[in-house]
Amino acid sequence: SLDSPASIARSRIMFAVRAVRPLARAAPAVRAFSEAPAASVMTLNFSLPHMNIYADKTVDRVIIPGAEGVYGVTAGHTPIVSQLKPGVVEIVHEAAGEAEKYFVSGGFALTHDTSVTDISAFEAGKLDDLDA
Repeated sequence: SLDSPASIARSRIMFAVRAVRPLARAAPAVRAFSEAPAASVMTLNFSLPHMNIYADKTVDRVIIPGAEGVYGVTAGHTPIVSQLKPGVVEIVHEAAGEAEKYFVSGGFALTHDTSVTDISAFEAGKLDDLDA
């Protein structure tokens, strides 16, 4: 029937679609970028609840084990917030240098539009210091 709850819901949805459709056509999609000037260096803050591993350390790049996948961060990276899964954080201090590796049990990583990355882990240990 025309007065059934399903019929009323359908007519409300169609009304909303017709009302929004002109707005969708009028405004083109715009990708948001940071307004901050592009940085040429990246700064890393890497901390645990009981200590700082790095504070305001200039690095070339960091490889982070995010919950949605492993990703790399360099200077000028798009701002992102990520939950860390257990895995290895790789810190490359110089472009041609070898990565310094830490196992992290979890935590969070925040990359700001100023090329500052904050890594806050529950526990971390340098891979070189861990026994097999």
